Amino acid sequence: MPTPVYQSNPQYRTALFLSQLVARVPIGTNLALAHLLFTLLAGHLLQSRGALFPALVATGLTDAKVRAAQAALREGKWTIAYLLKRLNWLLQKEQKAIPHHINGWQPMPIDWVGFYRPRLKECKTKHFHSQAQRALPAIELGMVAKLKKVGNRLIACLVTTTRSGDTVELLKAARAQQSKRDVLLADSQVKISHLHEANIERFIVRGATNLTFRCSTPRPAKPGVRGRKPTRGEVIRPLPRTFKGKLLPGNDAHRIETFREGKYEVVGLFFDSLVVADCPLIFSCLVIYHPKYKKPWVLLTDLQVSAETIFLLYRCRWPVESLPQTGKELLGGHRSFVHSEVCTYRLPELCLLAGSISQYLSATSPAVATGFWDRNPLATPGRFARALRGATMPDFDTLSGVSARVRRKASAHEHLPKGILGHRRQRRQAKTPSLTGN
Repeated sequence: MPTPVYQSNPQYRTALFLSQLVARVPIGTNLALAHLLFTLLAGHLLQSRGALFPALVATGLTDAKVRAAQAALREGKWTIAYLLKRLNWLLQKEQKAIPHHINGWQPMPIDWVGFYRPRLKECKTKHFHSQAQRALPAIELGMVAKLKKVGNRLIACLVTTTRSGDTVELLKAARAQQSKRDVLLADSQVKISHLHEANIERFIVRGATNLTFRCSTPRPAKPGVRGRKPTRGEVIRPLPRTFKGKLLPGNDAHRIETFREGKYEVVGLFFDSLVVADCPLIFSCLVIYHPKYKKPWVLLTDLQVSAETIFLLYRCRWPVESLPQTGKELLGGHRSFVHSEVCTYRLPELCLLAGSISQYLSATSPAVATGFWDRNPLATPGRFARALRGATMPDFDTLSGVSARVRRKASAHEHLPKGILGHRRQRRQAKTPSLTGN
């Protein structure tokens, strides 16, 4: 069945989706929040180099609506958790994106992102910058996503966020969103001790190539040897390494599995029933040798599945990195000139939300050609944002259906003082001199 003409219009498609997203936010705030999200999706923040007011003015908003959008960002009664819950509900309602499964398991990647603010006063958090090779002042957020499949495209849908770079806090937030078939995927920043503290089950994390473990069962006592029996297991070194100029060989694998990935033959070495110091969590180590990669992968997991399933699951961790790439670099969220404590977190959260929405809307809408030279356009967030950038702000008040709630709040305010007279600050009264001279 062909797509209706009015739904193929990116402006109408975006306006209708945003109106459904913010429909249950308080009236007045939802309209201003829709204006703000449309501004982010159109990439106007990129053109204004992070200045929020010029980005809102570029969409054709009046001065009053620009101030209302900024007030909704600073003082609006909404949370990013509610908007993400509403977003996932809309995705299930439209049934255009299906959950991605691998042999019955659904990947759930997590990651951290930093919105760098080197000139922000009293910025208490830092994030590692790959180009600077050091940690810089930044607003650090944690991300938890689930993968959706739209045709042949795999997109990451944001599920929840945290306002810190604490590993255990993000793992606990992911644990609250994890179902029985979800597998948590993380990079080497997550340690086995973090997983045990957060009570995480069904995980696959990346390990360093020089890690060493111990078997969970103690070594058997040597016959005929007197003394205390061994209380710790054998030391397991998955890969050989050099220590003080001496080569330390790796241990033999407990079992070996091979499988084919396209034209390549991949070898997986399993080391089972392992533990680390001061942590009772038992896990397995899988070393993947793939001809496409220069170094082997060291993956730690508690799943009892094949090496091919673990390899395919962990490779699904990379789509989560497209969320900050879209929200920061493509839509302009990497720079922002907001300085209040609330806005410094709310605006980056909205940028990540806009990145997730942009990926979904671009994947479920017809591809928009950039020009006559773009003969075979792809349904990418960049082309979708350029199509919105050339359009004016849609009139959410005239949309039918659920958007009847998305409107300006009709409140009586003529009797209230405006401008500087509306501030609650009062002039300090001069101190009267004491009669005693003290």
